[in-house]
Order: sequence, then structure tokens, then C-alpha cells
Amino acid sequence: MTESPHPSGAGPLRQVLERIGEGVRDRREVSIRTGLAPDVVDSAIETLTRMGVLAATPLGSGCPDQGCGSCGSGRADASPGCGAPGPGPGRGPVALTLTRRR
Repeated sequence: MTESPHPSGAGPLRQVLERIGEGVRDRREVSIRTGLAPDVVDSAIETLTRMGVLAATPLGSGCPDQGCGSCGSGRADASPGCGAPGPGPGRGPVALTLTRRR
């Protein structure tokens, strides 16, 4: 078993939430800083978004010319994180922001 670079004893959701709260800007960096597998980071972000803890706000129109690996919403494994099968019109990066619980 590999030791996490950020050992906190917290579960994946808490670790991902803490890194985003610290200003980590993309999924790959969250994966690196937590030591979590890319698919675990992606699942945690999707869960936190569904729970309303994170909000996804489109940043622009369209995908970057360099493809999903250079996109802020790209998954840690460089696949699309926006739900698109690949780069295309109408898709693009999103900002994940923390929301306040009511």
C-alpha cells in the first residue's frame, strides 16, 4: 500500500474537498497531492457536485485546442471530465467552487 503524500486519516471525499479548498486547480493535481488514484478523485468530485458541496460553472465556450489533457475539467487521466466523448463544440472547462451548506 502506498502512503498518501497528504496523510490526514480522512476519506477520499474529505481529502479532495480539502485540496480544492486550498486552491488546487485541477483533478490531476488533486490526485498528486492526495495520493488518490485518478478515478477515485473523479468519483469524489462527481459525488461532491451531486451533493451540492461543489458547483460546476462553465468558464468558456468550447474545448481547448490541445484537447482534454490541457482542460481544467479534464480528468486526472487526461480523458474528458465534462461528460463529452472527446473535444467538441459546446463543451469546455468548468470552475469547481465550494458552496455553503444551508
